[in-house]
Amino acid sequence: MNARSPMTRRWLRDVASAATVLSAVMLVFNVFTVNVRALPAGTTATPGLTIAPLSGISSTEITLGFTPPDNACPGDTATGNFRWNTFMVPSSVDVGTMTYNNQGVITPEGQPARRPLFSALGGSALVNRNTAVTTGQIVGTSTVNFAVWAPGDITPGAYKIGYACTKAPALGQPAETERFWQVEIAVTQSATGGPAQIAWATGTPTTTTTVVGATTTTVVGATTTTVVGATTTTTAPVATTTLPRAATTTTTTTPRATTTTIAATTTTLAGSAVVTTTTTAPVQSLAVSPFNSGGGSSVGGGSLPVTGSNRAAEIVLWSMLLIVFGRIAMLMSRPVRVSAAERR
Repeated sequence: MNARSPMTRRWLRDVASAATVLSAVMLVFNVFTVNVRALPAGTTATPGLTIAPLSGISSTEITLGFTPPDNACPGDTATGNFRWNTFMVPSSVDVGTMTYNNQGVITPEGQPARRPLFSALGGSALVNRNTAVTTGQIVGTSTVNFAVWAPGDITPGAYKIGYACTKAPALGQPAETERFWQVEIAVTQSATGGPAQIAWATGTPTTTTTVVGATTTTVVGATTTTVVGATTTTTAPVATTTLPRAATTTTTTTPRATTTTIAATTTTLAGSAVVTTTTTAPVQSLAVSPFNSGGGSSVGGGSLPVTGSNRAAEIVLWSMLLIVFGRIAMLMSRPVRVSAAERR
């Protein structure tokens, strides 16, 4: 192939121009996506978040605090455009995959509402806030509560609440989660639960099991002494009346509760109306959720996740290609000088 022929030079020029444009596009892409990477589904929450108190109603002030050094974003707002947001979402939502805008967490169409948390001091939404310069620490937090909501706005169930470090991958795009901290709470309806008429507690909701057709035994004139987690002894000095299949027994199970039951023993003496029944009450573990720790509650879950990516090598590569192909395109655009000998 003759590099001096007009057709060859045009072909080389067009190829070099196309490579130059591609190199420029890839360079811009890598520059704007430095240290930005959406978290994969199932990413573990960052540890270090505490909650106090462990239960309350909608007007109760909640302190969500951090245990240093697990209280910083991967970068700061001033130089890295990292920001911090808050969230309250159903427990089924994968927090690491959530996105945000200037109003806070985004609810995809057809999905349950995803809300920010609101300051207990004035009711402002804690969204799109700046981090500390250089350190990227989450600063300017406030106590929160659920008093801004009306009855029925928050349905009973399990929720995740907490903080998230966010950053937009490119100008005009939703901010993605770079790091997050969360606590799970169980919400129930309560007529005396403040403005939103709810009560909440750390952990997951209790489960109620109903057994239909059970047999209930009523002892007339019995004396009962009850000690939590101990042994209950009931003595009947008179008679026993049995109601076959007359009622429903309801058992309430608390998360992580441990129950030990000893089958009842009944002794009847001839000529005597004394019936002695001995049962052991359920012994319930104090650790009803993974969030009991001193005066507050701490979330477990691994170490600080690796966030962001180092694109320095890609930036250098595409910068060099941009220069090389740009130079080739310029050279191929220049007219060819033909010597007198070549013209003869």
